[in-house]
Amino acid sequence: MELLPGNTKPKVDARFYARYAISALALLAMLFCFAKFASTMSIIVFAFVLALLTAIATPTFAYVLFASKLHDRTLLSETGYIAKITRGKILRILVSFVLSVFAMASLLLSVVRWGQSEWVIAIVGVIICPFAFMLANKISAHEFKLVFEKTGTLLLGGLLLMAALGIASAVVVVNTAAPQVNSVLECFLAHENPFGESSSTLLADAGLVTTYTDTVMSCLLSHIADASWSGYVGLQITLLVYSLGGFVNLLCTCMMPDCVIELFLPLADVGEPKERIQRRKLQPGLIALAAILAVAPIAAALWADAKAKEIESIDGVSEGKQLVRYQIGKAVYVIDGKTYDQEAVEMVLSDLSGETSQLTNHVQNTLVPLVNAAFDKRIENIDNYLDWYYSLPADYERVIRVFTGSLEEGLRNQLSTSLSQGIDDSGLNDEMQACVEQAAQLQEKLKNGLADCEVTNVPDWLQKPAEFNPQRLTEIQKPSEQLLEDSQRIATSVGAGAVGGFVVKKVVDRVVGEKAFAKMTTTLARSLGLKTASSAIGSVTGSVVPGAGNVAGFVAGTAIGTGVDFAILKADEMQNRQTYHDEIAEIIEQQRAEALAALPQAPRAE
Repeated sequence: MELLPGNTKPKVDARFYARYAISALALLAMLFCFAKFASTMSIIVFAFVLALLTAIATPTFAYVLFASKLHDRTLLSETGYIAKITRGKILRILVSFVLSVFAMASLLLSVVRWGQSEWVIAIVGVIICPFAFMLANKISAHEFKLVFEKTGTLLLGGLLLMAALGIASAVVVVNTAAPQVNSVLECFLAHENPFGESSSTLLADAGLVTTYTDTVMSCLLSHIADASWSGYVGLQITLLVYSLGGFVNLLCTCMMPDCVIELFLPLADVGEPKERIQRRKLQPGLIALAAILAVAPIAAALWADAKAKEIESIDGVSEGKQLVRYQIGKAVYVIDGKTYDQEAVEMVLSDLSGETSQLTNHVQNTLVPLVNAAFDKRIENIDNYLDWYYSLPADYERVIRVFTGSLEEGLRNQLSTSLSQGIDDSGLNDEMQACVEQAAQLQEKLKNGLADCEVTNVPDWLQKPAEFNPQRLTEIQKPSEQLLEDSQRIATSVGAGAVGGFVVKKVVDRVVGEKAFAKMTTTLARSLGLKTASSAIGSVTGSVVPGAGNVAGFVAGTAIGTGVDFAILKADEMQNRQTYHDEIAEIIEQQRAEALAALPQAPRAE
C-alpha cells in the first residue's frame, strides 16, 4: 500500500492485495500445519519455523524503532559528533530481533492450543486487516508528517486490527461458559501436552510449562468468574487477544512489505533530499547481520535442546518436569508397593483412628466387664463342682468310671457343667458378636478407603513420595485383628458366638492338664484300696453279728461300708478341698488374664 504525493487515499492495486492474500493465507496455513503436527514435531522443524517467522516479524518492529530514532535525531545538529555516531541501525535491529523471537515463540506456543474459536478469529483477522490499514492510512495522512506517515499507518493499523479482534474475542467469550476448576492437578492432567510425543526434551518441557500456565490461568479465570462476570470477560478477552498478538504482527508485515527492504538500507534523516533517499543502496553489513540472525534461532534451539537432554540424563527428569512437579506435584505414600494419595490417606487414617479408638474404648468399658463377670461367676461355681465331687454318689460314679475307662471324661463333663451352672452368657455373646462385626466393618472400611486413595492417573514424574510409617497402619488394624482372631478361635473351638462355652472349655482343658486333676485321680486310686477294705470289713461284720440273718447282715455290712466310704471322702475333703479350689481358681485367673490380653487394649499414657 502506497501514498501518492499530496493524496490521502491509498492507491488501489489488485496485485498488492493478491500478494497480501497469498502471503497471509500462506502464514495461516503454515501455523495450522504447525499446530496439527506439533505433538510429534522435531526440534529442527520447530527451530526452522521459529526462524522463518522471526525473520518475517523483525522488519515491522525495526521500522517502528527506526522512526523513533529519526525523531530523536531531529534534536541533533547534522554536523555534530553524536549525529554521526548514531546513524547506524545495528542496535535497533538486534532489539527488534529479540522482540520478534519472543513474540513468535509465544505465538507458536499459543497456536498449538488454539481451538475452533481462535482459528475463526484468525481468519477474520486476515479478512479485515486491509480495511483496518485503509482506515489507519487515512488517519495518518491527516495526523502525521509525511516522513512519519508510514510509521503511523503501521502502528494505527496494528492497533485497529487488535481492536477488531478484541471485539470478535468478546463475542466468543460472552457465548462461552466460564471454566470450572476444582483441582489444579486435575485441571493440569486434563490438558494434553501439545508436544507430548516429541523427541525433543526442550519442546516437551515447553509444552509442560505451557500446559501448567494454562492450568493456572484456568483456575484464576474460574475464581474470577465466581466473583465477577465482567472481570472474567475482561481478563479472558485480554488473554485471547494477547495470544493473537504475534499473528497480528505477521499480518502487519504482509500489509507493508516495504518495511523489509528498509531494514537493509542506510538510515535516512528527516529533511534529506528525495533524490538522495532514493539513491540509497543495500548495505552488505546489514545483510550479513540479517543472515546471522536468521540462523541464530536454529542454533540456539539445537543447543538448548542438547543441554536439556544432558540435564535430563543426569537428574533422571527434565527441568520442565521438575518445575511442574515442584509447583503442583502430588504428594504420595508408597505402601506395599502401591502408590496412594497422601492427603486422602491421611483423611482415611484420621477417620479410622478415631473409630478404632471408639471400638477399643467400647471393648474396655463394656466387653471387658462382661468377660470379668463371666470369670467371676465361674470362680464362684468351683464350689458347685467340689460339692459334687465330695458327695457319695459322685464318689461311687467315679469308681464305676474307673472300671469303664471313662473317669477323665466324666470329671471333664462334670467340671464343665458345674462351672457354667446358673450362668447366662447371652449378653457376653451378643456384645462380643457386635464388637466383632464392628471390627470387620473397620477392616473393610480401611481396605476400601485405601483402594479409593490409590493413585492411578498421575505420572510417576509428577509424584512426590513422602515417608510413611507402617506402624500407623498396624496400630489401626491391631484392635480389629485381635477381635477377629478371637472370634475365629471361638468358632473353631466351640462354635460361633459361644464365648462362655469357649471360656469354660479353655479352663477345663487347663484344669485337666494341671496337677490338681492329677492329684484328684491319684487320691481316687488310693481310695479304691480303702473302699475294698471297707467292703470286706462290712461283709465280715455282717456275718458275725450275733442273731442277725443273712439280709440283716448284708444291710449292716453295707451300712458299715458306706460309713467308712463317707468317712474316707470327708477326710479327703478336709485335707484337699481348699487346695483343689485354689488351684482351679488360679487356672481360671490365668485364663482370665489371657482372655483380657487378647482383647484390644487402651493406649498407654506416655
